Amino acid sequence: RMPVENEQELARVLGMLGQSRIANNLNQLAKDANCGVLIMDAETRQQIEEAYAHVKSMRDSLVRALGLLEERSQ
Repeated sequence: RMPVENEQELARVLGMLGQSRIANNLNQLAKDANCGVLIMDAETRQQIEEAYAHVKSMRDSLVRALGLLEERSQ
């Protein structure tokens, strides 16, 4: 077992993932896009941007909780 830097943070993020429907919603968007029926209006774009922000936040929290160093891309 890899030691966890911050187990409370890890538990919080995993809880967020458990309550989130992000994966389901992104899967539905991908399905619609592949079928050619995704309507990319301002509301859809906003929802995708919000989902992206949530996923990025959860990823950043996991990186911190696991004590991993993130390489910065330039």
